Amino acid sequence: LRLLIPSKVAGSIIGKGGKNISRLRSDYNAVVQVPDCSGPERVVSISADYETAVKIVEQIVPCLDEFFSSGKGEHIDLRHRLLVHQSLAGCVIGKGGSKVKELREKTSAKIKIFGNCCPQSTDRVVSIVGSPEVAINGLKEIIDLLKETPPKGYSEPYDPQNFDEEFADDYGGFGMPGSGGGGGGGGGARGPVWEPPPPRGGFPPPPPPTFRANIPPPALPRGWICDGSLLPVSWDKFLYCHEIPFSLSPAFYGSKLIYFLHFRFSRDSGPPDSQQVTIPKDLAGAIIGKGGSRIRRVRSESGAEITIDEPLPGSNDRVITIKGSPDQIQLAQYLLQQSVRESQSRY
Repeated sequence: LRLLIPSKVAGSIIGKGGKNISRLRSDYNAVVQVPDCSGPERVVSISADYETAVKIVEQIVPCLDEFFSSGKGEHIDLRHRLLVHQSLAGCVIGKGGSKVKELREKTSAKIKIFGNCCPQSTDRVVSIVGSPEVAINGLKEIIDLLKETPPKGYSEPYDPQNFDEEFADDYGGFGMPGSGGGGGGGGGARGPVWEPPPPRGGFPPPPPPTFRANIPPPALPRGWICDGSLLPVSWDKFLYCHEIPFSLSPAFYGSKLIYFLHFRFSRDSGPPDSQQVTIPKDLAGAIIGKGGSRIRRVRSESGAEITIDEPLPGSNDRVITIKGSPDQIQLAQYLLQQSVRESQSRY
């Protein structure tokens, strides 16, 4: 169990000379860690059985409650930020957002699954907001839901040393003091954490490059989607197993990724080829978008030809065929992944 917390709370959890955290370790026979970090957020890591982990979180609640209170004796809603592997986000969201809606109704907590991974990681933030009792009940329900489900694909736990102030609101991080940010932590410009950030739209114009425009940027690291393979793949493999082993959100790559995509994929880069991906038919709507808006955007931005076959009688799958140069296919694959994540982040 890992929780993202404000760095200011860490001292209360650890205690003077480590007294509090030592007590938690000995009383519950658990591994409790709060690694040092110079930024505005830290990760509390708890290694214990389910019931014990929840009891330890309950011991931490007063520290969080004090932090989120107004300072005038008035207590406001508590905010738990649970870190989960990106492959588990769908378990919390459910088909069409059904599971997260059920959790909200059952616990009365405001629950939001952020669409972007934390910087340089495969972790996403699940925000649980409510009174201390409501928030802990929401946390229990989510942990209980996930405890029997192993994550899929590459795993890179979030290191808060990689905190990104500019994109904290997008992945659910805590803003720097006085910055007006805070990942929607109550004082941010974007409002409460359970509201999704506004859509980013398409790629903006490339920023002024630090190198001359006629010199191509460095190649993407190995491990880019599908490892360059053009063999047919399943959706699970396509979405998790062969993606780049870090978040592809701007929180990691920033303007360098945007410039790279503009430079590399706006021109022909090899003979035409094709790639097929089998997807559950229930995901087709997330990829196609309202009135075909998403798939048109993917076609336009990647330059690839993309078709989605109708499911065969008795089948729950549809086949996406992507045609173009290898680079166009790679970009289309990335954009299709992002289309699904954008759709999921609404819940």
